[in-house]
Amino acid sequence: MSYKKFRLDINGLRAFAVLSVVLYHFGVPYVSGGFTGVDVFFVISGFLMTGIVLEKVDHKGIFDFYVARFLRIVPALVATILALLIYGYFSLSTSEFELLARNATASLLFYSNNYYAAHSSYFDPSSDLNFLLHTWSLSVEWQFYLIYPLIVLAIKKCRLPVSLTILTLFCLSLLYVAFGLSGTKEDLFYLLPTRAWEMLAGALVYIISSCGALTTFKHLSKLNILGLLLILFSLFTAEGSQAWPGLATLIPVAGAVLVILANNQNAYLIKNKAAQFIGTISYSWYLWHWPVIVVMRYYRVDMNVISIGSGIALSFILAVISYYIIETPFRKRSWLRTDFVSASVITICAFVVVQTHGATFRFKGDMNDVITYRFNNKEWRPDTCFLNPRQDYSEFSKCEDKMTSDSIVIWGDSHAAQLMPGFRSVFKNENLTQRTSSLCAPLYGAENIQRPFCKDINKNITAELLRVKPKLVVLAAFWSQYPFKEYLTDTLDMLNVAGIRTVVIGPFPYWRDHVPKLIEENGLNPQGTLPVSLFYSSMNVLDNDKLIEKIVSSSANPSYISAIGILCSKATCKATVGKNPVIPMQWDNAHLTSSGSKWFINKMKDDLN
Repeated sequence: MSYKKFRLDINGLRAFAVLSVVLYHFGVPYVSGGFTGVDVFFVISGFLMTGIVLEKVDHKGIFDFYVARFLRIVPALVATILALLIYGYFSLSTSEFELLARNATASLLFYSNNYYAAHSSYFDPSSDLNFLLHTWSLSVEWQFYLIYPLIVLAIKKCRLPVSLTILTLFCLSLLYVAFGLSGTKEDLFYLLPTRAWEMLAGALVYIISSCGALTTFKHLSKLNILGLLLILFSLFTAEGSQAWPGLATLIPVAGAVLVILANNQNAYLIKNKAAQFIGTISYSWYLWHWPVIVVMRYYRVDMNVISIGSGIALSFILAVISYYIIETPFRKRSWLRTDFVSASVITICAFVVVQTHGATFRFKGDMNDVITYRFNNKEWRPDTCFLNPRQDYSEFSKCEDKMTSDSIVIWGDSHAAQLMPGFRSVFKNENLTQRTSSLCAPLYGAENIQRPFCKDINKNITAELLRVKPKLVVLAAFWSQYPFKEYLTDTLDMLNVAGIRTVVIGPFPYWRDHVPKLIEENGLNPQGTLPVSLFYSSMNVLDNDKLIEKIVSSSANPSYISAIGILCSKATCKATVGKNPVIPMQWDNAHLTSSGSKWFINKMKDDLN
C-alpha cells in the first residue's frame, strides 16, 4: 500500500470527523460527543504519516518530511491568526487582545496543547471565548510529526522490528491513559503521551494493510459499515464531562481503524461529492469554525436555529475561501520562503502584542493605568492559606496563620481571600487567621461537586473555631452560587451558641464583564464609577444582598456588612481607586484588586471594631 494513492474513504472519513466537531461546537442538539471527531483525525494522521515515514523518510529525507508538514499546516493557520489579530486590534479590549496574542504565539509555535493544559480546560465555560482553543490538536499532531520519524529511524538503526516496536509504544500510551497516570484531566485531554496511541493505532493499520495480512478476509470491505456505526455511536453518546481520552475513546478510534482497514472506495456515504468536498476542505473548516463561534459568543448572539445555521454557513464559506486562496496555492514548495517569513513575522507581532499588554500604547493617562493593571493573587497566599480545589483541610498546616482566642478569622472562598490585602493593611496589629478555599463557601454541611473536599474542610474549620473560640469570625463568599438559604442560618447559630462574634460580608458587585474592559468600553468619569445596569443579571447580587441581610438579622448575634452598600449607590458602583496610578476596584467580574481590597476594608473597619 502506498501513501501516495488518494483514498476516497479517508477523505470521506475526514468529512465525518470535521462535521462531528463543527456540529458539536455549534451546540447542535444530541451531538454530545462531536469532539470525538478529533480522535478520528488522529487515527487518519497516524496512518498517513506512517506511510510517508516508512516508504520515503530516511536520514537524508527527514528535512523534506518536515518541510512538507510545514507547508500543509502553517499557511492556513497563519492566515487565520492574522485575521484574528487584525480583528482583535480593532474589536477586543486590551486584556482580551493580549490573551489572543498569547494564545496565537502558543499556536504558531505548536505548544498550545501544553499551554492550555496548564491554563484552561476544554470543557470549561472559561474556554468559550478562546479564539484559538481548537489549535491544541494541531500542536499535538505537530509534536507527533517531529518525534515520530526520529523514533522510526532509531528503530531501523537499531534493527528492531518496526511493527512490534510501534505496537509496544501503542500499548504503553494506551496503558498510560487506562491507569490514569497523566495527572490532571487537562493533562489527559491535551498532552501528546495520552494521545499518541490514537495516532499509533493508525500506524498499526498501515502496517497491517501494507503486509497484506487481511487480503484473505472475504468481507473486509464491509467493515466500513461497522466502523461508521461506531463513530456515530460515540458522536451521540460520549459526554464532555467524562475523562477523555479513556477506554471509551477506543470506540471512535476502532471505528476509524475499521473504515481505513476496509479500504472501501465505493461506499456512497463517503464517495459522494458532498462528503468528498467537505473532506477536501476539512482542515480549513476546522480552523475557521471555532473563531466564528467565539465571535458569536463575544457579541452574545442567541444560539437559535437561525444563528447556528448562519454560523455554520459562514464558517463553511470562510473555509472554502481559505482552501482555494491560502491552503492550496501556498502548499507548493516554491512558496516555502514566503510561508516561513510570514509565520515568523506574525509570531513576532503576536509576541509584541503580549509584551505591550494588548497594545496598550493606544491609550494614555488614567485609562492607560487601568488597562495596563495586571493582578497577582500572591497576597491571597494560594496553596497554603487559600486552598485550590485539589487540596483538603490538612493543607492548612502549610499556612503560617495560627488560630488563637485573639484571632480575627477570615473564612470563605476567593471572595474572602480577596479581603486579605485589606485586612493585613488596616488590621496589621491584629492576629489574622485566613481559612479560605476556592469554590467553598463558609456553610457548614453544604456540598459542592466542583470541590469534593469542601464539606470536610468546613467541618474541620468549624471544629477548630468551636475549640479555639476566636474573638471574631468574618464570613465572605460569592454567595450567589451557593445554597446559603439552606445552610447559612445553621452555620451562624452554631457560632452564636459557642459565643463567637460573627460578621457576614454580603455579595460584591458582579459585572457582566471584567471591570477594566468595561471601563475601557464605557470610558472613565471623574467619579470613577460604572452604572449598575452593567451587572450580570442572572447572579441576582442585589436581591441576594437583601436576602442575606434578612437571614443575618434574624440571628441573635451576627452582624451584616453590605459590600453593595459600601461600593454602590442606586445607579452606580465604584470602579476605580487611587490616583497616579488609577487602579480598577475589581480586576475581573467580581474580585477586588489589592488596592480595592485595602479601600474596602478601610471603609468597613468601624463595623468590625
